[in-house]
Amino acid sequence: MPYILNTENDTGEMLRAAGLKSLSDLYSHLPSKIKISGEPNIPSGLSEQETGQFVKGLAEKNKILNSFNSFLGAGVYNHYIPSALKPLISRAEFLTAYTPYQAECSQGILQAIYEYQSYICLLTGMDVSNASLFDAGSSLSESVLMSLRITKRSKVVISSAINPEYKKTLYTYLSGFNFKIQEIDFNKDGATDIDLLREALDDNTACFALQSPSFFGIIEDTEKFSSLAKEKSALTILVANPMSLALLKEPANCGIDIVCGDGQVLGGSLSLGGPSFGFLATKNEYLRQMPGRIVGKSVDREGKPAYCLTLQAREQHIKREKATSNICSNQSLNAIQSAIYLSLMGKAGLRDCALYSLNLAHYLYEKLKEIDKVKLNFSRNFFNEFIWQADNGKNIVKKLYKEKIIAGLSLDGVSPKLKNGILSCCTETKTKEQIDSFIETLRNILG
Repeated sequence: MPYILNTENDTGEMLRAAGLKSLSDLYSHLPSKIKISGEPNIPSGLSEQETGQFVKGLAEKNKILNSFNSFLGAGVYNHYIPSALKPLISRAEFLTAYTPYQAECSQGILQAIYEYQSYICLLTGMDVSNASLFDAGSSLSESVLMSLRITKRSKVVISSAINPEYKKTLYTYLSGFNFKIQEIDFNKDGATDIDLLREALDDNTACFALQSPSFFGIIEDTEKFSSLAKEKSALTILVANPMSLALLKEPANCGIDIVCGDGQVLGGSLSLGGPSFGFLATKNEYLRQMPGRIVGKSVDREGKPAYCLTLQAREQHIKREKATSNICSNQSLNAIQSAIYLSLMGKAGLRDCALYSLNLAHYLYEKLKEIDKVKLNFSRNFFNEFIWQADNGKNIVKKLYKEKIIAGLSLDGVSPKLKNGILSCCTETKTKEQIDSFIETLRNILG
């Protein structure tokens, strides 16, 4: 803030209440390289206006994404955000202090969440959706916990092509339980190996979880996987990119039992990776095993539409041993933001956005194929991102960065199969000229 109205006495009182002696003690836990030591190096005797201009000049030295030609995706995507979205989601009515597990929550907020749930069901083809979760990692983890409760089994099989961050969250969630997680490797095309899955599934398997498009961008054969899982009466969980669902077959029509994922692509900005929200949708038969809460539509005593919290299966509301989750908050504002985004885009607009992303990514793929020193070993059955390889891939990413091009995510260390791999992405925000510039610069670097 440009102006802080705490006096020295106010600051002293707050420090004493916190058991600290000085402001430096307050930040003592931070690494030294990110702490400011001493007074800021600002010339003395400047007016407020001059100080503002000086600080603004310092800020302009920072490198910002808009000045780079970026092809970075890997779970967070730069999509165009309609101009009307920010003013609408910034309206005071949405900035309520009440969280949506409280009965006092306004009808307007409840209706907005209900509309969000309806949009998620339309995209996924599922019967019910909850009022959102924290992020994709927590939505995958809660989906797996659902399957364990439903099947009363103790083995979880997952694809190794799921986003590594989501997998870490899942392992953390299940670390305190006596459940087994088995990962299925991917084949030479980058798709989950169905033969390895067939060997892994048994009568103790609660679920098989996969991501499509996968972390590598590849569109998996979800129908084949779900059919195989059903032979062992296991549930199939799909981590999906909701933008891709504008083009791909609805998960419900592919035999999927639970759909989850991250909603950042639906109107969310990059914002250093957050905040976003996780979505979760499933069949009616599993409704009472869903975590969090669900907003439903009813009528009041006058017969007018009325919205209420239909399900609150948390330990604050029911017996702890029957609670499906101890989630205490969701990402309602972000979820409502996605509902506004979807209403602004419409069915045709969302499909166009997804189609542009797909076409531009495939244009980049074809241009990379023309470079002899670039290898494209993985399947070309992808949505908006894919893997390409070149000798010293990590070094190539660094060289391109110096030319103000972010080639994508270096995959060194993810898997031995991905050595020198780079995960590149295109959304509808890219242009043919930007892609051509990337290709020309890469040619010059590779020689």
